[in-house]
Amino acid sequence: MVDNKRESPRIATNIEIKFREKGSFVRSYMLNVNNGGLFLKTEKPLSIDAEVTMRIQLPDDPETMTVEGRVVWTNKKSKVFPLGMGIQFTQITPEHKDKIKAFVDANLKEIKSLSIM
Repeated sequence: MVDNKRESPRIATNIEIKFREKGSFVRSYMLNVNNGGLFLKTEKPLSIDAEVTMRIQLPDDPETMTVEGRVVWTNKKSKVFPLGMGIQFTQITPEHKDKIKAFVDANLKEIKSLSIM
């Protein structure tokens, strides 16, 4: 049984972001996000506990947010699921946290409105 520690719902995305552990930024895609973190698609996931700086620009938002995170899990081998890493936010301003929460909430509301049930 998998222990799901998420405190808020997660939504699927396909948003280009940039991240770095050390050195220059690398372009990748955020495949899902919630209020506490995100999944970053990459063929070369970093090691568990690696600290990551991310630049995230949400759709229809002109601001590029800089957010710090920590790798909490990786998928380095599975061909069934995308290769990448789960990143927990560790340093995020209250304003950026509110923007991500609003983005998640708006998308959840849209998904529910399209639902047949």
